[in-house]
Amino acid sequence: MVEAVRSRASILIPLLLVIGAIIASFLASSGPIQWMDNGMFLADATEGQYFSQTLGPLDHPLYLFFTTALYAGFGSHVLSLMNSLLLIPLAWAIYRLARGVGATAQTALLSAAAAILCHCVFWISTKAEVYLLHTLLVTLAYMVHFDAKSRLGALQKLFLIGLLTGLAAAIHQLTFIVLFPLYVQLLWQHRARTLMTLPGFLLGFAVAFPGIVNEMRGGLGLIDIGHRYLIGIPDKTTEQSWQGALFRFDDMWHEKNSVVLLVLSLIGPQIVGLVLFPKNPGLRLLWCAAMMNFVFAISYDVTDRFTFFLPGAVLVSIIGVMQLHRLLPRSATTGVLNASPLVAPVTILGVFAIYASGIIGLPAHKEPLPFRDDIHYFMAPYLSDRSAEEFVRSYEQSAPQGALIIADWTPNGALRSAQASGLLKGRTFESCDEVKDIDHYLQGPGAFLARTSYCGMIADRFTLETLPVGYELRAK
Repeated sequence: MVEAVRSRASILIPLLLVIGAIIASFLASSGPIQWMDNGMFLADATEGQYFSQTLGPLDHPLYLFFTTALYAGFGSHVLSLMNSLLLIPLAWAIYRLARGVGATAQTALLSAAAAILCHCVFWISTKAEVYLLHTLLVTLAYMVHFDAKSRLGALQKLFLIGLLTGLAAAIHQLTFIVLFPLYVQLLWQHRARTLMTLPGFLLGFAVAFPGIVNEMRGGLGLIDIGHRYLIGIPDKTTEQSWQGALFRFDDMWHEKNSVVLLVLSLIGPQIVGLVLFPKNPGLRLLWCAAMMNFVFAISYDVTDRFTFFLPGAVLVSIIGVMQLHRLLPRSATTGVLNASPLVAPVTILGVFAIYASGIIGLPAHKEPLPFRDDIHYFMAPYLSDRSAEEFVRSYEQSAPQGALIIADWTPNGALRSAQASGLLKGRTFESCDEVKDIDHYLQGPGAFLARTSYCGMIADRFTLETLPVGYELRAK
């Protein structure tokens, strides 16, 4: 009886940490108006198109289907909270996976709390992005593999892992990196029976079939479609190819700000999980997957490389907490373990507080956005950022109905998501490099430029009248 009471008491604080972390994500959500890709995802979901018509490197067929259905059923506000809601099943999947590789109930719950409060996971949870749903599916695939209590037979497990792989691949190509060690293990363990994952994969990937059919009607073969989906087709299309951004270790110092953003996700037990190679065979498999994800993400030459580390961050959270439990002296285990998930938010918020007080300076983007503090936006996701909404509210006052607003990709995300949620009605949005017939608007309600950054070709053609946000265009 006494032992049972102690067992319940030992999981109370970890459970409260998990619940608190999820609530904090809801409170920090950026809402239905967001910048850049995040705003575009929100806007795309309102168009009622459930199936992607192409299968390019930036298409995410399952995510489009899922968000379109969620918007149709519940509207923009619930859609903007989707990733916070997904933290609930993700926490359960992390708990079950941790238990499957030998964690106690306490350490499994602490693993879930550490993962949710990890910088990259928490940041994505407050935005509209593809990576959290993808991470949930990848975590579930590993969970199924390690679930010794499951009543499923070997073939049923393999089919289910294949299904989850197909679903994850229909969201993001990172699937093939993070699940590669799992499939090596499956081949070693099951040999030819591993082929049972193939029908599961095809079923999970079925949401992408309309895009594949359209691509084939356009003249592409299956090999070209596969290549295009993974990294684009260099020299065969006008779209950007990501092949040149892969494994750019040579450019990491030049892009050190984005590298540092990724490293923020290793604050806490995560660094222990990544640096110390575990003895537990199950944890070794997770470590290999996490390390492959880390090497890919840190060398991927894009600004938001930290967003590609979500699956790895989840896995090293599990490994790190379990390693701490093994290494710490028994007298210090409970207190230090319970505090470990809080290391990241406390450290990051502490540095941000020092920055906000003016004591230290931190590097910001050379092309600032109205109302947005880049240090707050990128580094401190635990504090709500509604800068995109403030930007849009300003345009509600300055740009009348019927006006044209020209912007580069980042402000365009805010403008489009705002209109999708009911604001900026009657305004027309165009990108700087595609806009035409600006003179037509100059003779009517007016034409406006959100910022001159990335839009020099527009700024040079017109006289700019400075507004509280952006500029109104006048004929020269």
